[in-house]
Amino acid sequence: MAQSYIKKADLSGQISATISQKYDLFGYFHVVNAQSCMFFIDLHTHQFSTESPQLAIKSIDVKVPNEALLHAELEGSQPNQYFSLGLHPWYINPTTIEQDWACLQRLAVHPKVLMIGETGLDRLVATDWTFQIQVFRQHIALAQSLQKPLIIHCVRSFPEIIQCKKMVKNNVSWIIHGFNSNEQIMKQLLDKQFFISVGTAVLQSQSHIARLLPAMPIEQLFLETDDKNCTISSIFAKVATIRGIDIEFLQEKIFDNFKKNIHLCPQAASIV
Repeated sequence: MAQSYIKKADLSGQISATISQKYDLFGYFHVVNAQSCMFFIDLHTHQFSTESPQLAIKSIDVKVPNEALLHAELEGSQPNQYFSLGLHPWYINPTTIEQDWACLQRLAVHPKVLMIGETGLDRLVATDWTFQIQVFRQHIALAQSLQKPLIIHCVRSFPEIIQCKKMVKNNVSWIIHGFNSNEQIMKQLLDKQFFISVGTAVLQSQSHIARLLPAMPIEQLFLETDDKNCTISSIFAKVATIRGIDIEFLQEKIFDNFKKNIHLCPQAASIV
């Protein structure tokens, strides 16, 4: 039997601690809304942008040697900058997994960490498949323990991801990032209550997602830049055009989706 590295997160004195005002996510929204301004929410990025107004969630792959730097980045981030932390399937290593996992557990309770991941499964990498599944399941358990949404990297492994969701009982949201697959897969994900995050593929008119977007329920939609050199506002503009809606309406709907997910996080719920 594969060794399990997850230990139940000790939330006492951490998440339950008083949340300082610098972590007041919705207070920041209130300031912008008072100025009659709407947000562009970038659900998954690998670099913060200077574009304003926006809220961005930066995805970071956790490694023990970088723990002090990661903690400093969490503490020093701006009010509109948040994070998702995980062990990416490209980089997991059996020889360091125990230490890296412990590091992730220590950092994941931070109020600035809104999601767990990116994590997932990838058929195109050399990493042992059984090991990938094991580590993915550990992330599922951690997300459930912390009540934080799961941001998922999925390459040619949608049946396995869907099966994993069927096998667990949880009340946290599962979000597929960078979706650009076919209609059958999209329907399966939506039927199983996945959220779908759309990135730069939508800018290509012949992409799967550009053709499927009009049929996607907006209540299960997020937008992202991932690691691409583009602005989140350009993705919002393209999606609004494809769906025939105003950008402001799209911003409002994405914000609604965001709030519903963030409410699953104890630290966010405590400040709303």
